[in-house]
Amino acid sequence: MFASVLSAAGASHPSLWFDEAATISASANRSLPELWRLLGHIDAVHGLYYLVMHGWYAVFPATEFWSRVPSCLAVGVGTAGVVVLARQFATRRVAVCAGVVFAILPRMTWAGIEARSYALAAMAAVWLTVLCVTAIRRDRAALWLAYGLAVVAATLLNVFVVLIVAVHGVLLWVLPCRRSTVGWWAGTSTVAVAALIPFLLFSQTQIYQVGWISRLNWHNIVDVAQQQYFDDSVPFAVLAGIVFVAAIAIRVTGRWQPDDQTRQLLILCAAWIVIPTGVLLIYSAVSKPIYYPRYLLFTAPAMAILLAVCIAALATRPRSLVSVLVLFAVAAAPNYVAPSGVATPRRAGITARWPT
Repeated sequence: MFASVLSAAGASHPSLWFDEAATISASANRSLPELWRLLGHIDAVHGLYYLVMHGWYAVFPATEFWSRVPSCLAVGVGTAGVVVLARQFATRRVAVCAGVVFAILPRMTWAGIEARSYALAAMAAVWLTVLCVTAIRRDRAALWLAYGLAVVAATLLNVFVVLIVAVHGVLLWVLPCRRSTVGWWAGTSTVAVAALIPFLLFSQTQIYQVGWISRLNWHNIVDVAQQQYFDDSVPFAVLAGIVFVAAIAIRVTGRWQPDDQTRQLLILCAAWIVIPTGVLLIYSAVSKPIYYPRYLLFTAPAMAILLAVCIAALATRPRSLVSVLVLFAVAAAPNYVAPSGVATPRRAGITARWPT
């Protein structure tokens, strides 16, 4: 609830920009047959999101605030997912800390006031991971069937979420499981990805829509290190860097010994960040540029959990933990209150023509 309210508090202030106007044009101003014809020419990767918003606009007006409420709600549900996932491996203290970090993460507060699918993708990714952990531990056919269907739905919501399947493969390596479990995951994932192949191939025919993305250069270092999770908040990025370095230092010196489950969580989150980011960067280097920081927003839950584990390791007392979280909130505040609705080149990032 806190995370949704935090996002909704600023949802009415920024004016709509190009991408959000595209959401309204596709979802509020078109019938379902017209939307289907549109997706045959442009924005197929946003088809499921547009369909969801079409239903939303049947009830609520296409204003700045109401267009962004689904994203606000998604941030709240995603925050709950982060808490649940972290609690599967770590203490309640770490789980709650992860939820708070996720709610104030600058890239998430940005997504919470975007009438686009980014916040929903993060929500889908974290709950899909919760489902995967549950399926691995319980190894029931119904759970694996639900997992396969969820992979398809999440990918239709945001095409890059399909990469989470590879991340979940790491779970099978770090979690104790039977051969039958590996078989269930492999079979379910293969069928789900196979079912998505027509969608993925058709989406490839519309790749010209991201022709505005530049080829890889040294600016991408800043994109990965800052923009991908911390948006324009340099103070938050610096503070996060300090926390990571300090946590590594106390681990190396033996002052912090994470237990087995915490190590499993750290490996999962590291893979969640590295694998999708690496795939997009490598594809951009050898083929067409597709890497852009906001496209990796579905990996934000992993960053929030990593930060929370490190914060909890450093701040061992409740008062010190709260103090560190307040410090992060203060660092995030300027980015949160800044007028983010102006369609600057970085925010717009689109030059392709869009049908009206």
